[in-house]
Amino acid sequence: MNGRAGARARRALAGLTVGGAVLVAGESWFRTFPPPSVGEVPAAQSGGDTLMNGNPWLLWELIPGDHVERGGHVHVNGLGFRDRERGAKTRPRVLALGDSSVYGFGNDDEDVFTARLERSVDADVINGGVPGYSSFQALNLLRGRGLALDPDLLLVGTLWSDNNFDSFSDVDLLASYVGWSETPAATVRQSLGASALFRGLDYRLRIKGTSDRARTVGWQVGGDDPRSGDRRVAIADYARNLETFCSIMAARGSGVVFVLLPNREDIAAEAAEPAWGPYRDVMRSAADRCGAPLVDGPAAFRATGESADALFLDLMHPTAEGHRWLYEAVASTLSGVGWPAAPLRVRTPDGAPPAITDRFEGHGSIVEAAALRPEALVFEVNLPIIAAPMVLDVRDAATPGAVALGSAPIAPGEARDGEARVTVQVSRKPGTVRVGLYVDVPPTGGGGEDLRRESGDLSTAGATVAVDLR
Repeated sequence: MNGRAGARARRALAGLTVGGAVLVAGESWFRTFPPPSVGEVPAAQSGGDTLMNGNPWLLWELIPGDHVERGGHVHVNGLGFRDRERGAKTRPRVLALGDSSVYGFGNDDEDVFTARLERSVDADVINGGVPGYSSFQALNLLRGRGLALDPDLLLVGTLWSDNNFDSFSDVDLLASYVGWSETPAATVRQSLGASALFRGLDYRLRIKGTSDRARTVGWQVGGDDPRSGDRRVAIADYARNLETFCSIMAARGSGVVFVLLPNREDIAAEAAEPAWGPYRDVMRSAADRCGAPLVDGPAAFRATGESADALFLDLMHPTAEGHRWLYEAVASTLSGVGWPAAPLRVRTPDGAPPAITDRFEGHGSIVEAAALRPEALVFEVNLPIIAAPMVLDVRDAATPGAVALGSAPIAPGEARDGEARVTVQVSRKPGTVRVGLYVDVPPTGGGGEDLRRESGDLSTAGATVAVDLR
């Protein structure tokens, strides 16, 4: 009897040993070879847009391969990162997370600030930025793929997509999928998500077969409608997400550096109360509560003395020169804390993040939010007599490139006998402005031709500004 019991015990022990070995081997395998991108790998392509596929855990993701984007060469590896393929870890690793400014839209791979940083420090610097990514998406990317790379440091630059007004909120859209979402229903899955074996099996048995249910998108879902809803990520969720980056890395004995990204409006002067201001305040608060360094991109860009046109491709995407200065700011911050020679560790903040009021939330669009700014200019305008929609835009005449300050639509019929009184809410009130007029002329017969007119420099000293744009 005892002999049979002993044999059963030995068989059970052997089974447990073999099962444990299989689990360890599976965990090791999927840490080395994490789940790939859902999309097919295309041949090298040329075009102006970022190539992305829908993904049920990330909403959208970069497609691996090579292509040319707005004149810049882009290589995306098998994990969906703008990076080369990485082997086993041999030195410290940095993972940068954020949206298209971190990704380096419009620039060659080697010109992006992450590539410049890798050339200057003894560390791997991996670019995990994806156009349109919010903090929710960046967290899912970190948990799903980024942690498998064993990063020692995160560079977190999520802001523009979070604070954007759009036709959807990330938390609702993520909850509509059964993938890795930031919702209460996903608590168990998120806990299991720490296991590379679970992530690999989840992908192979469930996610891979449902990829056709995810949306195929560009930079954002519904982003073409400027009057489409509330913030993509509510400010309280944004605060929690930033501090979650800290909690994840603190548990690993590792670090986080927050990166305040600049935009064109930061160069001439700070806006009186920009719609993105509350979100920058949240990032500053998170850095303080986590004990994390903060890279002040706006201050760094202003200190260069360079023009907005030299630093930005458009409103917020840095040029190659802009990425050079962003690299300098990040490198200076890391050098200041002695990294990578000295380890950088953050702490898990105590309690809930402090409440920061977002007075722009609920106003439906960035246009309506801008109307809450305290400065306004009133124009007495002479206009062409055309039954067509018009837009009046105002620029600071004293700044290089005439930085945009604000705009206002003029509906057909609003101007009587070619005259209109138009109030334009502006981010600040300069001494002189230039006023532009865009007229969307409807096609007639052989086709209409849109009109664009611009004034000379106009003083804003009076109660109103007279401008003739006929």
